[in-house]
This record gives sequence, C-alpha cells and structure tokens, in this order.
Amino acid sequence: MLTSCIRHLVRHHIQLRNYHRAMSNLTLCSVIEELNRLAPLSLAEPWDNVGLLVEPSGSKIVKKILLTNDLTTSVMQEAEDSSVDLIYSYHPPIFAPLKRISAANWKENIIAKCLENKIAVFSPHTALDALKGGVNDWLAEAFGSHVASCEPLTTSYAAFPRRNCTHMVEIPVPFNPEGKKLVRSILELVASVPEARLEEHISTADGYEQMTVMAPEKALPSIIELVNQCSFANASRYVRIIRVEKPPIPGHGMGRLIRLKEPVTVTHAIELVKSHLKLQHVRLAIAHNAKDVHTIALCAGSGASILKNVKADVFLTGEMSHHEVLDAVQRGTSVILCEHSNTERGFLTKWKDVLTSALGESIEIIVSVNDLDPLQVV
Repeated sequence: MLTSCIRHLVRHHIQLRNYHRAMSNLTLCSVIEELNRLAPLSLAEPWDNVGLLVEPSGSKIVKKILLTNDLTTSVMQEAEDSSVDLIYSYHPPIFAPLKRISAANWKENIIAKCLENKIAVFSPHTALDALKGGVNDWLAEAFGSHVASCEPLTTSYAAFPRRNCTHMVEIPVPFNPEGKKLVRSILELVASVPEARLEEHISTADGYEQMTVMAPEKALPSIIELVNQCSFANASRYVRIIRVEKPPIPGHGMGRLIRLKEPVTVTHAIELVKSHLKLQHVRLAIAHNAKDVHTIALCAGSGASILKNVKADVFLTGEMSHHEVLDAVQRGTSVILCEHSNTERGFLTKWKDVLTSALGESIEIIVSVNDLDPLQVV
C-alpha cells in the first residue's frame, strides 16, 4: 500500500512539474541549464568549442528552437523566417577565433544576423558524440537486432567539481599561535585562487588539526611555502599531496565497437547502413582478403583519429582521407564512408523527442529542412 502511495505521489509530482513547465516561459538561462544536463559539456573533446556561442543581450525567453547539423546561410534564413529564439547547431558555427564580424564572410554574416535578430546559438558537438544514447549510439542502431554488444572506443571521465582542481592537499596544523596563523594564511590563499576550496578542517588525537584543501597544481608551491613558515621543523615533510583522478563514466566515450551475434556479409552490412541513414549510395573500400563481418568500429563524422589502430572487420564513418583508407584495407578492415554529416544529421529527429520531453510543451522544437550534406553523388 505504501509503495502504491509513493508511486502515486511521484507520478503526481512529475505531472505537476510538467504542467508548470508547459505553462511557464523558460528563459534562455533555464534552457541552457537543461541542455547541459542532458548532454554535459564536460564530455566534449578538449579541442572543441561547445556550449552557448551566441548570447543576445538582455533577458531572453525561449519559445522556439531550431535543430540543425550545420548553421549555413540557408538554415539561417530558415531560422529568421520561422522566428526562432535559439538555434541548436550540432557543429559549432564559431570554431576558429573571429577577428571581426562582417557581411563579407558568410560565417561572420550569420553571427551578425543572429545578434541582430536576438537569436541565441548553442552547440553540443562532441559532447553529443560521447554521450551514452548520443550520436554514435544512434549510428550503431543501423545494425539493430544483429548487435551482441556495443561499447565506446574511448572512455569519458567526469569533470572535476571545480575546473583544474586536480590535487588534494592534507596539511597538519599545530595547536599553537603559528598554527592559527597558518590556518588564516591557507584560507586567504584558498579565497584568492578561484579553483581552490577548503574540503574539511578536523581535529586529530595527536595534538594537531588537519586541513584538507582541493587545489590546482599551480597553487601547490604557495601552499608548501606557507607550511614551511610554520614553527616546527620540516613541516612540509608532513604534508600529503594526492593527485585526484577523474572517475570514468560507464557507457560514455567517443566512437563505438560493435560485436555482432552472427557474422554478416559486407553487402548486408552496407544495406543496413543505407536503410538506417536513408541513403541510396555510400562509398566502400573492400579489405585485402575480406571475410564476413563480425565486428564494426564506427565514429560519426570524421572518425579516422578515433578508429586508427582499432581492430575490426569494418570501419563505418563519414569521411577518411585517401591514405587512411589505404592503410585500413591493407590491415584487413573494409571501410564504409557515408559523407560527414550523413552520419550525424538523422540523430536530430530522435534528439528532438528528448528535448521536447525535457523542456515541455511551452517550447516548439523543429528540425531544419534546409540542412543538407554539401556533397551529393551524381
């Protein structure tokens, strides 16, 4: 009976939350917070430029979102015609630093139009690639019931609670005036370093207190210098410094390695890919001494750097260079290339449902009809 009541209360709470969310106007800040929750930006590759890239001045209510793989001129026109408040562009339209915003350059012109029309731009890119249930898992769905297992090729790690807070420092503090002075100095140092924080301050049974500080590597020399100024000799010898490792996040990471329940022919694998991506043609390089397919390594977009040195019967990605394909086939791996954005774009339709469920019915979410891969087979 109690379990039934709890379930009823939880269901009522969810319905009430969804009602308020549907009836209320969500600010840009609230929407971005939810987008970050769904696909944490900490999953993105270090080189990537993700997150809120264009933020209109003043308060912004979001009522309409346009999803696109690439923010091109035609997609920008679609955004203007549709009166959207936020463009969710999978690829970041701002990647290399901009030195100016002018009408002469098509990318700069797009950013200018976003600012003029007070349209925000958000990009998740590789955060959505690494996400469990993200772009690469969607691409793996091409093989459906044939899949025995599907695991990331790389491992994603949880972010530090504070950026670059990489070390835990345990500091013994004597019960004397010098000890009190040390505590004050450490607290002042922690306050002056944005990434640092006091973790705990406890008393011990041997006449000391112990301060535990989380700090970036750059703050360690200053901490040791303060400790050495303490009254007892070689005080820094009793300080313990522990490097904090980021914990791995199961199921999250770049690329995927698929093991099939039963082997299939390369031809059948191609048909599965074409059906899933709704393509009439793909490019194929058959491996030297190719056999039936037991394993498939995939990476949406340009996957050569992730797939390199992975042992699999087939590589599936959007694009690879001539020499990267040559190397793969000589090593016994067939290569299926679908063009870069064709391995990504279809995910947006699935992601639209996730966003609608998270943001509620007060926000209309549409998928761009003008967003297409620039390359066509003719």
